[in-house]
Amino acid sequence: MLIWNEFIKLLGCSKLDSEFINVSSNFNELPIIEESILGDRNYYSFLHSGVLFLLEDEVVDQITFYAKQDEGFSEYKGKLPVSIDSSEHEAVQILGHPLASGGGKMDALMGYIDRWIKYEKEGYFLHLQFNQNDNLSRVTLMK
Repeated sequence: MLIWNEFIKLLGCSKLDSEFINVSSNFNELPIIEESILGDRNYYSFLHSGVLFLLEDEVVDQITFYAKQDEGFSEYKGKLPVSIDSSEHEAVQILGHPLASGGGKMDALMGYIDRWIKYEKEGYFLHLQFNQNDNLSRVTLMK
């Protein structure tokens, strides 16, 4: 299993870079690969590992870790920057005041939009999402 800093280093990697190619062996799982309608994005879903890679123009743009079983993904078992059971308040206590926040309300078209907070880190963004019960549901690294 990769450690947190190794995931951060994957942001911006080409899908042809050995670091990205070796992700499958690190997870001991082959991804399900789906292409967006426009063809500019590819989704590499490691369902059993609870991790989704979003590649834009064949470069890793986002990595999402599922803190709870959802959308066919298992719960991610590795270490995250906050506890997998964190509430928003607990995450802010650990990470400080976020750069931006939103969600936490109903949308007529999309239904409930999870509450989220976003941090700017050195060279990347960290996005945390919380479900209606204020439990961490996803953590996303963004380029």
